[in-house]
Amino acid sequence: MDNPLIENEETEPISSPILSPTVTSSLLNQETLGNENHNINNNDNDSGNNNIKIKNKEEELEELEEININQAIITNGGSEEEEDDDDQENEEIDNNGSLIKLPKKYEVSFSNYIMISHLITRMGDKSWAFIIPLFLITLSPNSLIPVSVFGLSQYLFRLVFGPTIGKMTDKYKKVQIIKLGIFSQAFAIGLSCIILFILFKHVGIIENSSSTSPTSSTSTSISLSTSAESSTLFSSDLSIFLFILLLLLSSIHSLATQMMDISVERKWTPSIVKRDTRLTKVNTRMRQIDLGTEMLAPFLAGLIAELCGATSFIWIGVFNFFSFFPQYILLKIVYDRVSVLNLKIDKEGLIDFKDGKDLSTIVYGDDDDDDDDDDDNNMEKNLKSKKSFKEFLMGEWNPFTNIIKGWIVFKRQSVFLVILAYCLLWFTILSPHDSILTAYLSNKGYSYIELSIFRGLGAIFGLGSTLLYNRLLKSKRVFKDNMNKLSLFYILEEGIFVLISGLFFSSSNWLKYIFMVSIILSRCGLYGFEITEIHYVQRLVHHSERGLVSGVESSLCSLAVLIMFIISSSLQSTNNFFILIWVSISFVLAGGLSFFIWFLKYNDIDKNINKNSSTI
Repeated sequence: MDNPLIENEETEPISSPILSPTVTSSLLNQETLGNENHNINNNDNDSGNNNIKIKNKEEELEELEEININQAIITNGGSEEEEDDDDQENEEIDNNGSLIKLPKKYEVSFSNYIMISHLITRMGDKSWAFIIPLFLITLSPNSLIPVSVFGLSQYLFRLVFGPTIGKMTDKYKKVQIIKLGIFSQAFAIGLSCIILFILFKHVGIIENSSSTSPTSSTSTSISLSTSAESSTLFSSDLSIFLFILLLLLSSIHSLATQMMDISVERKWTPSIVKRDTRLTKVNTRMRQIDLGTEMLAPFLAGLIAELCGATSFIWIGVFNFFSFFPQYILLKIVYDRVSVLNLKIDKEGLIDFKDGKDLSTIVYGDDDDDDDDDDDNNMEKNLKSKKSFKEFLMGEWNPFTNIIKGWIVFKRQSVFLVILAYCLLWFTILSPHDSILTAYLSNKGYSYIELSIFRGLGAIFGLGSTLLYNRLLKSKRVFKDNMNKLSLFYILEEGIFVLISGLFFSSSNWLKYIFMVSIILSRCGLYGFEITEIHYVQRLVHHSERGLVSGVESSLCSLAVLIMFIISSSLQSTNNFFILIWVSISFVLAGGLSFFIWFLKYNDIDKNINKNSSTI
């Protein structure tokens, strides 16, 4: 049986020359201290001098921890106090008796910085994603075309440029990618606010809204709807042009968000957090943040819209814009503290968070023989070899070329079946958050309150699944730290409940609620399986290809959404909606089959990962 760990990173122990002089001398000081303690017992006449020496040595040892965090962190066998009861892991030691990972408290600290930055930006992004479609409907109350095109443009851009974005995260310097992603997000949001303001002013909503009483939310709502009737989004060439710009900016923001997600979640986090137990906790909490903000952010955005009326998008946009600054600060703190550690990554060398090429090589020529100490000569060479526009578009950055190359790399991964299973779960409309299913249920007589509860319970049960994930994984009677078995349980759970939902799809009276309850319960399987899928990608895909593979995964998920939209658009009547239901069920069951094949092939993969967890 093939072992997927052959593709994994960081499989070789760190060599002795990596030890910094300070750390080496400090370790020698420990032996010296022991010898001096022995000499104190044998030489009473020199006890005073020895006590002074011991005090000096103890002060040096107390400084060792601070020294280590600024240099190579290599602990001599580890400390029992560093491990909690929940984090007992087998730790392999290299030939020099040294562990190749950060002390646990630094893993916790750095991962907390990452999660806090994720929380701040997710609140802004989810609020923005909720409020923009509402204002597009306000700008064009008699047409759903702006909202549909707005959503489709983002998925289409991710489909085409997903592998290219992933390739960039693999190829270029980590901190430059982070700067590019955050700047692009802030630029897109800031300019989108300006465009929306011009659109609202052009249509006449801002003036009418300001003329009403600011304390009367009812009058404000009326002015929003009535003012848009006389002038709509497609009433002039200027408004159409601004709408196209808004679509472009929203797509740029979507791609920049994808770049940040891949960089931070798929690249940074597994490079810093080497303990599998801690990494699972971080992945779980990231999903909890996503689901929590999905529930809280729309509520807050709706409250702001109710209080501020037509100008609410400005306040939400401003919050979203400024949320990117603390995100950068927190990630920069992690970068500054980790980049000096020279953590072992693979046999090719060290990862120092400064690896990769400079982003300027996208536009300028790339000379691998350049000496980093001679920046002036490098600039001259790059300027002379500036790429033409044709070379830039038709060369390695051709998105369609990257899709083909990305698929080749994606197909040869040992986790191919796991990622494929996850992507197949997206080929479905059986979700409380799916707009197509929501529209159909509304057409069939479900009340708004029923649909609201349906959507809210879906997020709550998904969140509950992530909260129970670690407890289920640690259960000694069932899963026994076997993530593979737990994932099989999750994906089978989803498959069973979507199948039940299909059986009760056409039911009436109270039986129709079995259809809704089954879909709600299936969310537990999806979000639980997602945690495992992320973990396997982090651990079993080589770091030099992980970004590209993640980009292909995102592209596939976007393709799934587009295909379901095309199928739904081709249906001439809601009486044919059952076709969508059973197509969705078929894809989910195909995803379960894909993972089951993986499970049979790599049943003991978790033992191999845990065995090598100290070197990854």
